[in-house]
Amino acid sequence: PFTLATSLGLAGNALSLPITADEAGKGLVPPAVAQHLMGKGGAFLILLMLFMAVTSTGAAEQIAISSLVAYDLYRTYIKPDCTGREIILISRYAICGFGLLMGGYWE
Repeated sequence: PFTLATSLGLAGNALSLPITADEAGKGLVPPAVAQHLMGKGGAFLILLMLFMAVTSTGAAEQIAISSLVAYDLYRTYIKPDCTGREIILISRYAICGFGLLMGGYWE
């Protein structure tokens, strides 16, 4: 993220793009530079990259939560002699619960 923001920010200055300070503060420099250099496809690629980064982060959070709940809580404190099937089931419940919690929290 740092190198991408730095390089595209410097490119925006070098190309003298008409970007206001307010737009730069909102993070609109990378899409503006990409659109200037590659057309609408460049802006789409920035949007695609942002989508993939957010999706990857969400997936990592879900895996972390499901592992914490299944192994650190359920297997340690609730049922130490649980089977692999039960761990998978608890992991799935944890992912669904986390998704509902986050969906309701950010509404």
